[in-house]
This record gives sequence, C-alpha cells and structure tokens, in this order.
Amino acid sequence: MELPKEQRIDTINYAIVHKTLTKQRSTTVKKPSRREFLKWTAATLGLGGYARLAKAQSPPNAASTELAQPLPFVPGSWTWVVLPDTQNYSKKYPGLFHLQTQWIAENKDKHNITYVLTLGDLTNDNNQQQWERVSRALGKLDAVVPYTIVLGNHDYSPDGKTRNTLVNNYFPPSKFANWPSFGGVMEKGLIENNYHVFNMAGQDWLLLNLEWGPRDKALQWANQILAKYPKHKAVIATHAYLYSDSTRYDWAKKSRGQKWNPHNYATAGGVNDGEQIWQKLAKKHANVFMVINGHVLNDGLGFLISKGAHGNTVNQMLVNFQSPIHSIGGDAWLRLLEFSPDGKTIQAKTYSPLYERYKTDPDNQFVIRISD
Repeated sequence: MELPKEQRIDTINYAIVHKTLTKQRSTTVKKPSRREFLKWTAATLGLGGYARLAKAQSPPNAASTELAQPLPFVPGSWTWVVLPDTQNYSKKYPGLFHLQTQWIAENKDKHNITYVLTLGDLTNDNNQQQWERVSRALGKLDAVVPYTIVLGNHDYSPDGKTRNTLVNNYFPPSKFANWPSFGGVMEKGLIENNYHVFNMAGQDWLLLNLEWGPRDKALQWANQILAKYPKHKAVIATHAYLYSDSTRYDWAKKSRGQKWNPHNYATAGGVNDGEQIWQKLAKKHANVFMVINGHVLNDGLGFLISKGAHGNTVNQMLVNFQSPIHSIGGDAWLRLLEFSPDGKTIQAKTYSPLYERYKTDPDNQFVIRISD
C-alpha cells in the first residue's frame, strides 16, 4: 500500500536525518534521545513534519523508503543541477559527460534549471585531451544555463601535489566576464577561486567556489566576499569538505582515519580541510546556507546539519557518484536541487539520463528545509 504523499516525504526525511545523527563520530556527540532526534527533524522538515513524526510510535519500516516514488516536480519551482566529479567521463567515457549536459540543456525549461554546479575533479589527469573533453561537454551549456567551475586534486599535476593546472587555458575568467551573474575571481586571470551572484524568485544568491584544499589566503578572500554580500543566501562549493560518514574532514582529530584528506596530499602552498573551512569561514557568516563537495569515494554520499555562529542552519552535503558501486565511471548520475516556489524547502533528487530513472533511497532523495 502506497503511503500518502505527505507521509511519504516525511518518511524519506526521517531516514536522512537518522543517518545524519547516527553516522556522526565526534567525541562531543552522543547518541541522541528521541526528543533530540525530533528536534533535529523539526529543523529539517519544519513543524508540520515534526508533528507527524512525533505522533508516530515507531520509525517507518525499511520497505516504505525503498519503495518510495520519485518526488514530483512542483509547478513554479526552479532547479540547480549538481555535476560532481566527472573525471572518469573526461578520461574514459566522454559520451556520458555529453549525455549529462545535453539532458540539462534539453530540460532547462521543463525543470526551470537556472544553474549547474561542478564540484571538482573535472579531469582525471590534468591533460590537454581531458580538458578539451570537459570544454566540449560544458560548452553545450554556454548561453543556455550558467555553470560554475570548481577544481579538485586531479585537476592539478601531479594529483594535487602542486597547484599547476591547465584549467585557465579552457575556462579563463575572461570566458565568464560577460555573464550577468559572474562576480569575479580572487586572482586576476585565474579561475580557481571565483563567485557568482544573482537573484532568483526574489532572493539574492551567492555561489562561492573554492580551490582544492583552499589555502589560507583563499579563505581570507572568501571571508571578504561573504561580508560583501551579507543579504545574499550563500552556498560554498569546494572539492573536499564533508566525508562519507557525514562528518567534516578533520585532520587534527582523525588524521588518516578519514581517507583522502587534503592534508595527506602535501599540496604546495598548504591546505585547509573541512573542519578548518568550517571554523575559519563557513561558521562565521550568517548568510551561509549550504556547503557542498565531491571527492570522497566509499558510497560518495553524506549530509550534516550544523548551526553557524549566528544561529543560522548550514546544510552540508557530499555527493560523488564515481565510486565502484557505479559500473560506468558514475553512470551519469546527477544531483538535482529543486527549490520550492514558497522558498521554504528544497527537494534533493538523483537522476541518470543514461538509465532515465531516479534513485529514491533516503540518501538520494530527501527534503531540505530552508531557514529564514
């Protein structure tokens, strides 16, 4: 028997919040009581979802989430597409990269797609052939849907040890200079740290895109940009931040207990990992709403809700589909973020134009509450 739509959405959210709480391993976080769990749930679902779950005597059974239907698109909503870690496509399966961007272009009007967010590792080996493939695939979006550029360790040579990259041969700041939403870069002529500003549905937005393992000077610059646009709801995108256990990368406490931490790459100029980015940047600004990253393998998924220094809710999301559980370098999966027209929620969805279907498990389909 299919659950009513309202209850089905809460079931999906119950599962994602449960994962968020139970996967945390911080020594300061204890197993939450039912009251604490419902309090966190309220922050994610809003009071309506809280009331329905508080009334329940037991958690929903597994079948109710496994059999969930794709969340329907809401009339009047608008969508961002997240395009994480395309390195396998640019190296081995360029056709899948083209399939992704072609789907975005063809569905721009249908789903009101307003932005595409990349999360780094656009290439696997930072060579000419792979950057040309990236350029051709993303070129399908030129003058159609604006997109961001974020670099990962594989976009440098060799594999994040230096900060030498060919990206500016293909995506120099001058390419974006005439875009109405392009704000600027940290260093003249270099795209590695950049930002976009625009208005959507009456809300001003800031997309702040940071280099792999941001250096201290990159975080200082990012602090200045966030302070410059205090009324803009801000999303920070960088390659390595949240780990697959839904905690931030934290070299000081966990060292090699979390694989692929930026500190393990000895990148020239120094790096900051997730916890350092949180403490030095994201936590400090009331306008920060979300931090999103790729990079991590394992299941490539994670979600964490934290409170910033000003009491603002910060949603932190890992999404990366290149893990071995996907057979063809990532199977062309995309993360869709559908913003509701009332400005209160975001429906997170996962879709593959290769298989023409959605993933509907709780890690791939859930609802995010937008705080006032």
